[in-house]
Amino acid sequence: MTEGRLQRRGEPWEDLGSMTPGDVGYRLDGVEGDVLPSLTPTVPHQSVAHLLVRSLRTSARRAGLGAHGGVLLRLGPGSLLVPDLAVARVDRLAAFAEAADTTLVGEITRPGADPTGTPNRIEHYAAAGIPWFLLAQPESAEHKAVSLRLFHLSRGRYLEHTSASPGQILVAKEPFPFRIRTTDLVVF
Repeated sequence: MTEGRLQRRGEPWEDLGSMTPGDVGYRLDGVEGDVLPSLTPTVPHQSVAHLLVRSLRTSARRAGLGAHGGVLLRLGPGSLLVPDLAVARVDRLAAFAEAADTTLVGEITRPGADPTGTPNRIEHYAAAGIPWFLLAQPESAEHKAVSLRLFHLSRGRYLEHTSASPGQILVAKEPFPFRIRTTDLVVF
């Protein structure tokens, strides 16, 4: 693939053997018919995402929901995103989750990134009416500490409901009862 050019659907993949660990890949989302590239999550990012999904799985099941990582989420016609976390009522063999069946969506920021996450993604989740948003923020590139912020949708905007700093426990009664120890998200 030519440097600086995204691979197009239907084009043959060139030799990937020459890629080095420093090469950056992209994950593709689609919003209103546009393809939006985002950086492929790093191994520490994916580890935090996995631990976050695992920490919510039992509580979500008790509420009749499933906790999923990296699932395709349809926000509406022509709009598909892949959040780091989706808690939804979805058939276990479904190809994607629907926004209308999604109770909570979550994203993990990159260390040093804007604390509000990626504004466009958050705005798309809000516009789709997903009632809860969870933001995980690694404090450093080493991912040795993570803070959590839980937001509730109100009048089309997410407002902070509760939070937990590194070393604390995020406790929530809504959208379903759960507890997440931030220290559990850095054990990888």
